[in-house]
Amino acid sequence: MTAIQAVPAHAHGRPKIAVSVRGDHYRMSLDLVLRAPLHRVWHVIADYADIKRLNPAVKSSAVIRRDGITLMRMRIRSCVLFICFPVTQTEAMTTDGHNWVRGVIIPRLSSFRSGDSRWQLRTVAGGTEAHFSASLTPSFYIPPVIGPWMVRRKLRAEMRETASRLKAWVYAKTPYGA
Repeated sequence: MTAIQAVPAHAHGRPKIAVSVRGDHYRMSLDLVLRAPLHRVWHVIADYADIKRLNPAVKSSAVIRRDGITLMRMRIRSCVLFICFPVTQTEAMTTDGHNWVRGVIIPRLSSFRSGDSRWQLRTVAGGTEAHFSASLTPSFYIPPVIGPWMVRRKLRAEMRETASRLKAWVYAKTPYGA
């Protein structure tokens, strides 16, 4: 049985987004409340083969193996200013019921030395609270003077778009009038 929590303060406003940089390590988080049941939100974020519908930078995604653990490979087109380059991100995905989804980057199959991502979901009054967090350490060069500032700005924009797309996708699949 799931307890229903009070609605967090950011529920009625814009999604709460944070992006930070320390050296070559990037951290980001997103908090939002969706007027939809938890299982519906989970089905959207766990649709690995169509994850490009959530993130504007993802050009394609595929489940490449399921042997107890799901491997998801994303092909990403990353652009900073006018310079664009392809990035591959392969993650080992795990879940716990409909409460969370976690991905751990596999460095030898990715353009990142390390990283992970996690969606945590919980039922709140009127819907579902979704918390996303990720950390990335790229294996490609980012110029130290303007690079981190531009990447942080780009990641913040992608997080805003991801929140917007998640809401649209969940609401399109959910006749939920809470």
